[in-house]
Amino acid sequence: MTRALHHGDSVAEIVGACSADPDRWMSATDGPSADLAKAICRGCARRWLCARDAVETPGAEGIWAGILLPEAGRGRTFALKQLTSLAQRGGYPVRKRRRLRPEDLGLAPDVDPDR
Repeated sequence: MTRALHHGDSVAEIVGACSADPDRWMSATDGPSADLAKAICRGCARRWLCARDAVETPGAEGIWAGILLPEAGRGRTFALKQLTSLAQRGGYPVRKRRRLRPEDLGLAPDVDPDR
């Protein structure tokens, strides 16, 4: 599980159980192993920060903060809303993601050579 939260420790310093075996949280999507992973997450002192990390990490999937985050579809949209709400309730506001533009990546915008 997680290290005990002592006076003066920040939640960011807490190491979750997922850091010891990350594959367990990424591959467990159904059944008893997923239920156990979710239960461990729900008791973690880092849960709210983890929820924010899940929302702010592009392509995140698996079990985050005790919530299954699917790869795509309506289930993913719903899970991201749950994670956002959880993070904000825990005092970790989620930064709005903006769409990347070609120039943000150092690429030239699409230019039509015939114009």
